[in-house]
This record gives sequence, C-alpha cells and structure tokens, in this order.
Amino acid sequence: MKKARILSVGRYMPERVVTSAEVEEMAHFSNFGVKAGLCRMLTGCETRHYAAKGEYCSDIAAKAGLDALQKAGVDPSEIDALLFCSVTHDFVEPATANVVADKMNIRNAFVFDIKNACNAFLSGVDVADSLIRTGKAETVLVVSGEVFSQWIKYDYESKEELVSLAPVTLSLGDGGGAFLLRASDDPSRGIDKTYFRTYSDSWNHNVVWGGGVIYPRDPSKMYVPGTTKGIVDKQKEIYQAIYPKIKDIFGMTFQDADCIIPTQVAKWLLNSIAGVFAQESGLKSEDFLKKVISVLDKYGNVGSSNVPIAAYEAIEKGLVKDGSKTFCISVGVGISEGILSATF
Repeated sequence: MKKARILSVGRYMPERVVTSAEVEEMAHFSNFGVKAGLCRMLTGCETRHYAAKGEYCSDIAAKAGLDALQKAGVDPSEIDALLFCSVTHDFVEPATANVVADKMNIRNAFVFDIKNACNAFLSGVDVADSLIRTGKAETVLVVSGEVFSQWIKYDYESKEELVSLAPVTLSLGDGGGAFLLRASDDPSRGIDKTYFRTYSDSWNHNVVWGGGVIYPRDPSKMYVPGTTKGIVDKQKEIYQAIYPKIKDIFGMTFQDADCIIPTQVAKWLLNSIAGVFAQESGLKSEDFLKKVISVLDKYGNVGSSNVPIAAYEAIEKGLVKDGSKTFCISVGVGISEGILSATF
C-alpha cells in the first residue's frame, strides 16, 4: 500500500496587516474604559492579516494552492482530487472547492468541501491520505482559505460583553494554506499515523448560528461569538487524556518529534498545553517549547489555516526539512481533536 507523501506546503496571506491596537479601536475599547492592549495580553496576538475588499475564501485558498504546486513543480492537470477545508466559505452551496478548482484551472479532479471547524484541514489531510492509500487518487491538493474578518463583531453592548468575548474574536485573522500530497513507494516518508475523536456532547460552544436553517436570514447571528471557555476547559482535559496513548497510537512520543505544529488559538494555551506534555514526558517546559512552532503573534488565529500556515513557517525557519518527524495537532469547535504524525 502506497503512502501519502507531503510534496510541498503552500501559503498565502492577504496584504493588509492589522495591529491589535487597530482592532481594539474598531471595537471601541476606549468607549467602555477598557485598557488598551487587552487583546494582545490575553491571546498573544500582535498583528493579523485581513482580506481586501472582494478577496474571498476561494481566492485565498487558490493562491495558497498555486504556491504549493509551484514549489513542487506540479501542473494543475496532475491533480486528481482537491479538498477545500475551512471554517469560512464563499457561500452555502455549492462547495467552495468548485470555485477554488476553477480559479486554479484544475479540470481533471473531483472536488469537495470538508467542514470540521478549526480541525477541518487535518481532517482533509486524513481523507487525502485515505484516498491515496486506497488507490482512488494519486495526487491530492488540500487547501484552506479563511476570511474571518467578515465574521468579527465590533459593536459590543457592554463592557462585560466586550471583555469576555472580544479578545477571542479580535485575534482572528485571514489567510490560507495548502498541503500537496502524492502517492509514494518510500516507506520512510509521508503521513505515518492519524488519530481523530469527537466529543459530540460539547458541540454547543462558539457556534456561528447564522446561515443555516435555524437562523437562515438573521445578520446578528453571522459572527463568531467568542464563547470559547467550554472548549478551552475541555481542551486541557483532552490533552491530559491523550498523552498516555501517544506511544501506542503513533509508535513515537512528542520527545521523538523534530517539530510540533499545533493549532494557534492563544499563546497562554500553547504554553499551558506544552506544560502538560512536558510534565508527562519528563522534559522541561522550555525544552518542549523549542519543538513547538508558534505564529500566533503575527498571524493571529486563522482557524483551519493555522496548521498549514504554521507548517510553512516551520519549513522557512528550518525546523522542518527533509526527513523531519512532525506532529500536527488541532482542536476544533464540535468538539473534535486531531493528531497527525508525518515524516517530511
């Protein structure tokens, strides 16, 4: 059975850079007497990118995908399947993947969307791996393109609401990433193992209610609400439970990895999780954090694009190179968790 090798990683970040001071001004922090710098203090996000007017999820995903193709020297005609995996999307139907394929001039592939909140991209890579292992596709492009700037609320009604909800949503940013995967006979390279689990009794946190049949035409529901405390609390529990299973599932531990690529939600949460893993593995927290790539400070939380954007950065910094053993980790609203090990 062939393995799915990651041929290249692509990325596209919109041109406009917005500072935390700017978004706090947009949310009228001063009107409520809220001290400037709260967003950066609570999340670690200093800047994020916002899409230009008329720049959509499909545009961002297509540009990230074309970057991946160019890096690998692969022509759009060679793509057998394209998966669009994002929280945000151009419209309800049809699948945004159709638009991405059209903009990339991909004509010989079957395409579809995968929705799984911030865990969508890793879910997409897992599906791509399955398509390749079963012989249903030879070359698969997994893309994401987030435009959260259209789903951010700036008009808060009280200081309490602003302080509790705004820092989470104001740290959201726009951007896209892509993994290009191809069937390989080399057993030492590619996607090694994956682990996914969903805690479906915890779905009712940070729900974007608008756009579905419950609230089909209510503009007040078309925002990321920022109600993430339940997810954060559950996330700690998830990681404490998963660590003892890592060796059995993956045949290696985080100690053995050259780089760990987590989803980017908040700096303090990354440090907290690193502390849990470091304690369990017997490493010092600072030694563990040397393996972890963090880009939250300059890109914010880019939803499903977090993992490919961070992976791109890890490659640029030399943390990931040919032969590097990596873990990609993501947790999304739902609540779903995903862990993937790969050798680049």
